[in-house]
Amino acid sequence: RTATGLFFQSPPPAASASAGAGLGPMEQPLPPSPGERAAKAPRRGPSPPSAGRREIRTVGFLGISDYGLGQLKVLADRYQVMFATGKAKQPKHAEGLDAQLAAFCQERSIEFLGAVDANAEEFVQRAKATDLLVIGGYDKILHAPVINAPRHGVINTHLGFLPLNRGCCPTMWAQLHGLPQGFTTYRVNESIDHGEILDRFDAGPQLGALRDTNREVYDHLAAKAVGRFADALDRLEQGEALLPCEGKEAYHRQGLPNDSWLSFHWSNKFLRRFSLSLDFHPYLPGKCTVASPSEGGSATLFLAIEGDAEGAADLPKSGDREGDVGEVLAVWQDAGGSYFLNVRTRQGAVRCRVCRGATPAAGQLLGSAGDVGVHPIAVDVAEDVLPLERYLVKAPAANPLPLRLAAGAGAGAAEGQK
Repeated sequence: RTATGLFFQSPPPAASASAGAGLGPMEQPLPPSPGERAAKAPRRGPSPPSAGRREIRTVGFLGISDYGLGQLKVLADRYQVMFATGKAKQPKHAEGLDAQLAAFCQERSIEFLGAVDANAEEFVQRAKATDLLVIGGYDKILHAPVINAPRHGVINTHLGFLPLNRGCCPTMWAQLHGLPQGFTTYRVNESIDHGEILDRFDAGPQLGALRDTNREVYDHLAAKAVGRFADALDRLEQGEALLPCEGKEAYHRQGLPNDSWLSFHWSNKFLRRFSLSLDFHPYLPGKCTVASPSEGGSATLFLAIEGDAEGAADLPKSGDREGDVGEVLAVWQDAGGSYFLNVRTRQGAVRCRVCRGATPAAGQLLGSAGDVGVHPIAVDVAEDVLPLERYLVKAPAANPLPLRLAAGAGAGAAEGQK
């Protein structure tokens, strides 16, 4: 996969006394060793912009995720980690990570605080004793007291391009909108997912799209975020100027697109894109309804759309026939025991893998749904990607909440966004 990185400005010579000022990324002097850093007493209070090297000796770690655990290991090899916390809540995809985090903290003599409220006064006082606070997957919005507590502030890694892809589930929304996949490491302020940029990574046009599940996209970006983290910390310590977070802004609040309901009136490409974007183990991809006399009405069927995005050219021909949109045209089982369906769509047919629910028989009709949930999608949307316009932010995020969104986008931002 192709990948490009964003290169960063060095401070103007007049604004920095750093020995590395004005040098390229590969020419910068090596950062001091942990022992050399520990020999210098930290200064308290925020550092002025372009003040030369940023001395970092002590850090705190907030939250946990797949990439956050890797970042914590990088931090522990460089600095004194004063404490680490888990998430405030426990989503399914993070199950087991707390145990790994607790074991690592015990191994490295790091105080593990478990689930905490990072905005509580007790935690703010802890943060004041650090040079830097690093978010590794925390799931509550931080307020000004804790953001301003560490000497050099708070940094976070968001698995989306900022400010184009702010808010919840950025890899999912990037796939739905056809946006670039990547991540941004930035200095946190009171606007959600918005701040001066330390590192930004572009995974190239092939990641996601109509090829990879959202879980595969996430895992790829998580690995890159860990692999680039040490270099980002080097630049931070060396005093490089952070880039402004500017450009077109979009924001997605908590919730699933169309509440994860499929419509077979969508284009085949959009059906495939929608399914891949929701396919994030252990969560299931899209769902539909199927008549179920035993349940007195209809039952929910979870399907992964696996057919060729161009139509039905690769579908088995045996048993295929014309039918109404949503009609099951053929049913078969592969050698591994999984069941597959050919389902009639507006553009022909798609191949679907049954993920959960009773496998329907040929001739049964699968129900389509539209305009559902906090992120509704029309039952007959014609585009191959989800239009971005309704999620655009009308004014730049120069101020804290509330966000001012384009008409129809809804208001508010939910906690638990990571």
